[in-house]
Amino acid sequence: MTRLITFLALTLLAATAMAGETRDKDKHDMKSSAATFESLDKNADSQISKTEAAADKMLSDSFAAADTNGDGYLSKSEYMARQKT
Repeated sequence: MTRLITFLALTLLAATAMAGETRDKDKHDMKSSAATFESLDKNADSQISKTEAAADKMLSDSFAAADTNGDGYLSKSEYMARQKT
């Protein structure tokens, strides 16, 4: 019985660690994309349009929420603010 409890505890611990690694990886991926503002801004107008955002699925999916002033473009500050959440 003790072995079973130990096995279950270790299994749960391993699963929790794996879940944390996935969450950390997602957070890292989100932060690492912060350096890509310039690469997404293909026409170098210092803003990202919906068309330009389509190159990054996560950005495209959250574009409306990130566009806080509703002008249809993301400024660098709007883009960076999205990274902090």
